Amino acid sequence: MNGVVNVLKPPAMSSGQATGVVKRLFGSRKAGHTGTLDMGAAGVLPVCIGRATKIADYIMRGQKEYIAEMAFGCETDTLDSYGKTVDRQHADVDRGALEHIIPDFLGEIMQQPPAFSALKQAGQPLYKLALRGEEIHKPPRQVTIYDMQVLAGTHNKFLLKIACSKGTYIRSLIRDMAHRLDTVAYMSFLLRTRSCGFLVGDAYTLDELQHDTTRAKALVPIGDALGFMDSLALPDYLFDIAASGAAIDLSRAQLDVAAGKDYVLYCKNRLLGIAACDGTILKIKTMIYINGADNEDADA
Repeated sequence: MNGVVNVLKPPAMSSGQATGVVKRLFGSRKAGHTGTLDMGAAGVLPVCIGRATKIADYIMRGQKEYIAEMAFGCETDTLDSYGKTVDRQHADVDRGALEHIIPDFLGEIMQQPPAFSALKQAGQPLYKLALRGEEIHKPPRQVTIYDMQVLAGTHNKFLLKIACSKGTYIRSLIRDMAHRLDTVAYMSFLLRTRSCGFLVGDAYTLDELQHDTTRAKALVPIGDALGFMDSLALPDYLFDIAASGAAIDLSRAQLDVAAGKDYVLYCKNRLLGIAACDGTILKIKTMIYINGADNEDADA
């Protein structure tokens, strides 16, 4: 059994715990999610099953979209409502002031990850170090904010809609925006509404996935899950060569392939894998096809 399940992760459950439930329900030997969602947050958590675990990194690279609530006047050690208060400051922020600074946070920005996160330092998750009171040295990293809008709110509490890249911490973004306004804030609510091509309106709860009929329709085939990427179809006569994992001479295949771009590779209507151009040849970077096995039904 191979494919991707669009799971609606509930709050108060880790992404790993939710993935474990899905793995058990589908009876798969392999399962993995496509990007950690905060313990206290809810929303879209695509879970890859079987050979679909090979495409998790590609789905993870896609844009994410969140609905977040920003509450001014207080900052916590976790930067959300689950932490301990570490700072209180007077806040008098109206919608106009908040919208005025949003353009400063669009595009590529440098962001300091929160201390309480799953990122690692010297092999240890940061949140474990933070719980032990150890010093954390995690350098800022570049993320991209594609769009941000204020959906609701008039004074000191606002609902934001944010489209961003992989690796963005909404908690950190809210902290930094508050500091720009010379005050403090924390994230009081977070819902992931989109992860790559997976939408919250199409997600399944863990309770719904308890039913056989629901699981059958919830499993998105690997090819469909990669629908956000460009595809490439090889001539039929190259099937044996490509299926073996050998490189394809682009001049022989007479294909127009852009350099530095990943393609979902098909031949004879079978999904082979994800390939990219390397000079004059096409190489499969991630092989999905297994010779002699059904691409969508056999586990690996």
